[in-house]
Amino acid sequence: MKILFLHGWHSVVGGVKPTYLMSPGHTVINPALDDDNFDAAVQTTQAEYDQHHPNVIVGSSRGGAVAMNIESGDTPLILLCPAWKNWGTVTSTKRKTTILHSRMDDVIPFKDSEELVANSKLREGALIEVGNDHRLADSKSLETMLGAAIESCIPSITDNLEEMLQQEWAGLCYTASVRWVTRPTNSEWVLVHGKAGRESVGRRIDHAWCEHNDQVVDLTMPVGNRMFDRREYYRIFEPEVIKKYSAQDTRWLIIKNGHDGPWDESEQLS
Repeated sequence: MKILFLHGWHSVVGGVKPTYLMSPGHTVINPALDDDNFDAAVQTTQAEYDQHHPNVIVGSSRGGAVAMNIESGDTPLILLCPAWKNWGTVTSTKRKTTILHSRMDDVIPFKDSEELVANSKLREGALIEVGNDHRLADSKSLETMLGAAIESCIPSITDNLEEMLQQEWAGLCYTASVRWVTRPTNSEWVLVHGKAGRESVGRRIDHAWCEHNDQVVDLTMPVGNRMFDRREYYRIFEPEVIKKYSAQDTRWLIIKNGHDGPWDESEQLS
């Protein structure tokens, strides 16, 4: 994946965030942006975008405002505490935008991002509350940033969890489970690959489902009966767990292999 990262005001190239984005093997374009001339920063960014055609743009604070002010087509945006009220003239953003912001941010108010969501009529879940300050440099914020970047590049059937629970997924257990755990709001969920079906009736099939603590979601079940207590699910279907994947690993495997699974031994993360 190719990421264009736009740093904040008086931040440095090669900081914590672009380094973290680069660590799984992604290509990160991290240009130095003029701190004093916003138009110059936009021009630099536009040139980098036009040259590299990134899969996703990540903009931090003032870099988020820069990202909103360039022509980037359908390329998804990940905005980190975007300072859109401080710089630039754009007051709304494209549909393919995810915003990460800390409610404890004392530099850019959280309400600015809530206003941006309203202005842009973004989907439910587009604004993710994370972190303890403006920097978003803690491990949870960095993981969420990377996950949002990867998730934004995965074709999505729907962005709404309630719609997913109503949609028909028969025969699509792997795709359905991947779509559930890769939603930014579901980062604590785990993707499970295994076999299901009672041994007593002699019919066990390869299957995928999702788990979080004592909860199971199996989107291939009948509508209205897709969320289970974990113990009840295991009692009824007697599943055999073969492999579990975190939401972040799931995203990386999709990018690496180009499909929703199952992933054989050669396709696993090294």
